[in-house]
Amino acid sequence: MALLVVWGCNSWSGFKADDEMVARVGTTYLYRSELAVLMPSGIATQDSVSYSKAFIEKWIVEQLKQQEAEKLFSHSEKDIDRLVEEYRRSLLVHRIDRHYLESEPCLEITDKDIATYYNAHKSDFRISQPMVKGEIFAMDEKFRHREQLLKWFNSSKAEHREDFVELCRKNNLLHLQFDEWVSFSDYLSNLPLLRTSKHDGLLDSRKLQRIHHNKTYYYFRIKSVLKVGDTMPLEMAKENIRQILINRHRADVIHRHEERIMNNAISSGHARIYGENK
Repeated sequence: MALLVVWGCNSWSGFKADDEMVARVGTTYLYRSELAVLMPSGIATQDSVSYSKAFIEKWIVEQLKQQEAEKLFSHSEKDIDRLVEEYRRSLLVHRIDRHYLESEPCLEITDKDIATYYNAHKSDFRISQPMVKGEIFAMDEKFRHREQLLKWFNSSKAEHREDFVELCRKNNLLHLQFDEWVSFSDYLSNLPLLRTSKHDGLLDSRKLQRIHHNKTYYYFRIKSVLKVGDTMPLEMAKENIRQILINRHRADVIHRHEERIMNNAISSGHARIYGENK
């Protein structure tokens, strides 16, 4: 097998788009013009030499592998041709489907559309792992405002709640609020608990709970719980439903165009289904 590489550092600096041959494998050639098209703009001379060398070596290897494959698998040439044709056909079908979709007006999905779908398919949306809403805060065991902090935390007055948050901020205390649903495992990852142990019992309490670890008090309260098998709230299912409605719309658009072109082809005689009753 003949292999030729034309090389010379001086020849690569500022190369032009001409037809000078730069490499050959058998009867397949690589020209400088092909290499120039792929060269990044603004690249330094030294970098262009490295880039060119790497590209040529890759090109040579690809040509050699292709030739080797053609020899080894010549008996299955028909299968390869069939696969290439199937890929070409699939690519063209995908492009025409995309053309159909792009020619349609943009689909506007409203909150009402999402709620309607959710209410009709609630059984499809189930919790697969425990989810919680809650709060966690921590302080050093010698923190002198601990009692006051706990009093404000447990108070139902809005101003006390604000005082609690402000005191945590001023003293750089760990304070995490989970007002959106998070997995129970993610919630527990903020507490000094053994990951190898089960903590499902914590899901049954809505009271303030405490852990003392490494001279630090960790306080946490789980406010709401969704257990495995519970119906997923609309707020959690919303984006999933939006994608379902988008995919349904896309399928409808493509199916409508498929029916149109098939009916037109059959009506005009361009296509025919044999064996059907006339």
